[in-house]
Formats: sequence, structure tokens, C-alpha cells
Amino acid sequence: MSRSSRRDYSLSEIKKHDQPTDLWMVLYNKVYDVTDFCKYHLGGIEVLYDCGGSDATQAFEDVGHSDFAVEMLQPYLIGQVIADEQREYHTLPKDSQEGTEVIESIKFDELESFENFNDYILRRVIESTNLTVLAIVALSSFILLVLIHTSR
Repeated sequence: MSRSSRRDYSLSEIKKHDQPTDLWMVLYNKVYDVTDFCKYHLGGIEVLYDCGGSDATQAFEDVGHSDFAVEMLQPYLIGQVIADEQREYHTLPKDSQEGTEVIESIKFDELESFENFNDYILRRVIESTNLTVLAIVALSSFILLVLIHTSR
């Protein structure tokens, strides 16, 4: 879909697209047609099917997707949620040499107090650590499998 043909969609319209052959989802008030993306999703297709036709922003954040994951979605962007139905997201700034940079979006009500902010940051660190450990275990298992197979 070309950039000029993108348009605004209501949540009720988005909700109709929740089947494997017609799968849309909302991330940060942007609407993506991820029907063809499913085969490339590293987390499996079931996760996408579970979030189809809905706002998947929280699930997307909970997994801790990289900037590359966001870039991968750009070709599938078809529009945005209509203004009256958009959710409000705020960003956490990250100090960088080039100024302020957005590291992720979060819901404002998650940060009602400083204690919630600390809990949020701690949760994100633990989740990213868990993903790193999981990646190391998977890679180690693969190497071990290759070694066993080649020693036969």
C-alpha cells in the first residue's frame, strides 16, 4: 500500500481483521496489515494471531522488541487509528551524544509514581536479560546438536 493510500481506521473496523488470512494490528496508534509478515515473525505466528484485530502495543513492549523490529514493520503500515479513538502514549528519553532519543513508548498511567517507574525499569531490564539468556541457551543447544551430529 503506498504512502498516499494510507488512511485512518476505527477500532471496530480493525477488529474485523483478526484472521490468519486477514490480520491487522495496532502498535502505537498505527495500523499494520501483518498478514504477510507472519511468516517472518521470529516469535512465531501464534503470537500475532492472538493480537490480531486489536491494540498489540502492550504485548509488543512486554517482549522488548528492538528498533530493527519496528523497522521491519514499516512496509506493512496501512494507516492509523482515528483521532477520537487513539490511546495516549508517552516516551522515555534516553541521553545520547546527539540529543534526546526515544527508547520506547509507555502508557502514562504506568508511571503514576516514582516507585512504579523504578518497577517498570527493573521489569524491562529483567525481561531483556531473560531474552539474552534464552538466546545464549538456544545457540549453545544448536552448537551442541551440530557437534553431536558431526561426531557420528
